[in-house]
Amino acid sequence: MLCKYVLTVDSISYDIPKSCIQNWDEIKFSRKRSGLEGITRTFTSKFQFVGEAYDLILEEYLSKYLASNASISVYTITDSHTYDEFFSCRLDFGSLTYDGNTVSINSIDDSVANIIKANKGTQYEYSVDEIKDEARLYYDRLSYVGSATYYCGGRTLESGSILVDAVSGSDHYMTIPMYIGSSEIVPGSGIEVKDVGASGNLESCLIYTEKATSVKISIKGSYSWDGASLSADMQLKTKSGTLLKEWKGGWGGESISVNWDGEVTLSANDGIVLLAAYNTKFALYYFSSLKITMEFPSIGLPIDIDAIKPVTILKRLLKSMNGGNDGIDGEISSGIDERLDNCVILTAESIRGIPKAKLYTSYTKFVNWMEAEFGFVPVINGRVVSFRHRNNLFGENNVKDLEGNIADFEYKIEESRIYSRVRVGYDKQEYESMNGRDEFRFTTEYTTGVDITDNVLEFISPYRADAYGIEFLAQNRGKDTTDDESDNDVFFVGATLSPNDKKYKLIRTGWNVDGVLSPDTMFNTMYWQGAMLQANVGYIGMFTNKLSYSSSDGNSDVVVNGIGMKDDFKIESGIITCGDVSFKTFDEEIPPTDDETIKILKDGLVYEGYIKEVSSVVERNEGVKYDLFVRSITKA
Repeated sequence: MLCKYVLTVDSISYDIPKSCIQNWDEIKFSRKRSGLEGITRTFTSKFQFVGEAYDLILEEYLSKYLASNASISVYTITDSHTYDEFFSCRLDFGSLTYDGNTVSINSIDDSVANIIKANKGTQYEYSVDEIKDEARLYYDRLSYVGSATYYCGGRTLESGSILVDAVSGSDHYMTIPMYIGSSEIVPGSGIEVKDVGASGNLESCLIYTEKATSVKISIKGSYSWDGASLSADMQLKTKSGTLLKEWKGGWGGESISVNWDGEVTLSANDGIVLLAAYNTKFALYYFSSLKITMEFPSIGLPIDIDAIKPVTILKRLLKSMNGGNDGIDGEISSGIDERLDNCVILTAESIRGIPKAKLYTSYTKFVNWMEAEFGFVPVINGRVVSFRHRNNLFGENNVKDLEGNIADFEYKIEESRIYSRVRVGYDKQEYESMNGRDEFRFTTEYTTGVDITDNVLEFISPYRADAYGIEFLAQNRGKDTTDDESDNDVFFVGATLSPNDKKYKLIRTGWNVDGVLSPDTMFNTMYWQGAMLQANVGYIGMFTNKLSYSSSDGNSDVVVNGIGMKDDFKIESGIITCGDVSFKTFDEEIPPTDDETIKILKDGLVYEGYIKEVSSVVERNEGVKYDLFVRSITKA
């Protein structure tokens, strides 16, 4: 193609002939995809200047040393015989060499793609106060299974039995002393459990609740009594006086089993007491053992949490990678996935309520989250980085039909795109609570039925969606002096903005979930592994038509909208196949769009595919080299 060259030195532009560029016939450009993402451009990295250009570059360097400033622009002629800029780049004076005839200097690729490539793995720290949305998340909590285990608190005798010396009160009863061996309860839930000593009233409750609560109770043990007592009974009552269960001691001191399992519904401001009941002035109870366990729903008080929009994080990351400067914008396509449209980011420190909370993330983590969770990938267009769903980067319309005008044809299977296993979800978290066993948003593994390779495809989100992880952090709210290993983690939730109180509210409708402890209060169900697979179904369909469940790090019994975690995941088709085709053509008209198909004809077969890479030497007629992802092969 016909080109012209403009050398700009110290803000002054000079049209230079290509004879001033000794390696003009090596200047090459290419457009290529890194995986199934958007296409980026690259150009030759070194220029060799002679003649007038040599003098201009050397004079700039000798007068300004490392403060020198120069750039080279290449323009190509259009059909209307005007010139459009093909590419432009700054020159790197730190790479300059010269020999009296030729000055060699590298180009600096300050394109958005190169800036991202150099900085994508850098982890940045942001103040939540600076990037948070005006509206906060109203977190109305996840229902929690609280528990308490009690043991008899009497005096242990040499025989191993436990003596409770019941002294008569006016009503001939006394609370049996019990102490808590372990308990798990949400602060602010309105439920209180505590040790109980010997008392002659009904106020010494094992459990007390400020609101109506259902309590599952299990009592295991046995007791006998001093034969001098006419009777020695045990009673389980409510604080309000309702008898729940009674064990009759009878006469004579035989051992009485107190094994019982039941469920009690307490009214507000009520509790449960365990009594020794007798009809004498005193009674001696001998327990061989006595253990009580209680389980009850426990839900904390609602809290507000600072929330951040995903696009805000994207824009801030792009600014950071650009040296803290504006000039690179970020966009996220909407109207494609409601799970993304209705998504806000939370930091662990914000959930805990730590003052001056921070967000810790990198561009790589953001990209991996967008791809794994939503199937969105970055597309660079000028100075804008736009995240679009991968499917929209591979259209069905044909943009160029080269027919049989090709050479150096080769078709091959790309083994790196064939996978025997797929891992999807999130990194497993270790919880101290038994409630954590209910969490299902960890890693699930599937087999593909393909055993050609042992490659593993992973859709693992670096941001967390586990509802119990958020709940556990919320329970630590206010403990700002205690570090938590999750403090640097990033979470996200599905929430919609309420126009009435200008708060984000958790989405719990539209995603029916079974197989969990509290379906009514469970949230983030839309971010389960099945939805992640569906978001990436076009990619997975490249190498298989079915995934079979293998294992899960979490609760694998969950069923979402009638689909079980253990069900097969069926796939109709993929965006592309695992085949690539390469060829050369002397048709120098490069397709103006990257997202449509290109067709070629070879030996009676039509190959249709998408640009993987297209490259050409700018001013040397060597042809245009294509590598295509093959979408289909059909007979002509």
